[in-house]
Amino acid sequence: MRLDSLQLINFKNYGSCTFAFSAGLNFIYGNNGNGKTNILEAISFLSYTKSFLQSSEADCIKYGESGFEINGSFINKLDTGFKINLKYSSAGQNKNFTLNSEKVNKLNEILGLFPLITLSPYDLRLTAGIPHERRRNFDLLISQVSRVYLDDIRCLSRILRQKNALLKDNLFSKKYSFDELKQMLALWNDELIAVSLKIIVRRMDFIENFKIMLADSFRELVDSSYEPIIEIESDLFRDCNAEADLDFISDNFRKNLEEKTELEIKRGVSLLGPQRDNYIFKFMKNGQVFDIRTFASQGEHKLFIIALKLAEFKYIRQFGEGSFKGDPIFILDDIFSELDKAKIDRVCEILPGYNQLFITTTDKGYKEKLGKYFLNNNLKTFEIVNGESVYAN
Repeated sequence: MRLDSLQLINFKNYGSCTFAFSAGLNFIYGNNGNGKTNILEAISFLSYTKSFLQSSEADCIKYGESGFEINGSFINKLDTGFKINLKYSSAGQNKNFTLNSEKVNKLNEILGLFPLITLSPYDLRLTAGIPHERRRNFDLLISQVSRVYLDDIRCLSRILRQKNALLKDNLFSKKYSFDELKQMLALWNDELIAVSLKIIVRRMDFIENFKIMLADSFRELVDSSYEPIIEIESDLFRDCNAEADLDFISDNFRKNLEEKTELEIKRGVSLLGPQRDNYIFKFMKNGQVFDIRTFASQGEHKLFIIALKLAEFKYIRQFGEGSFKGDPIFILDDIFSELDKAKIDRVCEILPGYNQLFITTTDKGYKEKLGKYFLNNNLKTFEIVNGESVYAN
């Protein structure tokens, strides 16, 4: 998949601007605050239906305007074209998509059609931040290759929303006796157990495949003295291990839910489930294993995240199915910060193997480094000044 052109109307820094992109490398440079990352954010809206920076739609409207519009023209590996349009109005807070001029009724119909991998300074939250950031990242990744998983995650969200509403309401109203509430919660727990098993099975399958790709990506970047490790901690494995059969895991999870019922009622919130899963990142270096979040240097954090994103690209390339099939677009915001010269040279060397790329930087000098590995007709340059592209080749 590749993005052939992009039009921004009243989006952040841009009044009206149209870009025609290279199928290879699109090098976007300019001073901070001029709108380089805005281009990447617009692309993420078309692929994810939301900002990869988690900006609200209202925050993306150009100052003084009442809404924004994004138009994109994508081409898949069969040279089939797709035109997608997003219009957002602040008046009704309406976000409307059309695909090839037909209205899209459900936003989840878009996710996965235009697969995308993003890498930005915000991704330091993956290694240094809270578990929610890691779950969100991998849920988005898996959902781009599996609509079934996306539906399961949405189902989990609905169940937890309903269960938590019941718990919170009773916390203040006390309208149900303990036995009445316990019986009602048991019904929601039945649904929670069923969808939780499907989610954890998919997450464990993901880990088994992804850890191989992560190790391969690390070897592309550094020598064999480093070995990355990715693991998952889950309430479903409490008092059992990942090798246990599904019936045992289900029974054990049910027992733990029942034991937590009284505490959930007292606190007014659900306390167990896949919404609490945590992905753990570690390094093995010189035979010793250490947690990245606690012991890694800033450069090692950045190195791990780059390898992680290269592995995400490989995951979509290998496991995309049906309409999800195809190499993702790769956007890299300020990729070279925190890297030494040798690592920068190595990243530049391997990037041509990663489909269509969008790289933003304040330093035009990186173009010369990248140009050694990209043919001139496969590299396009954009200088961004005050929300306009003033130079392109």
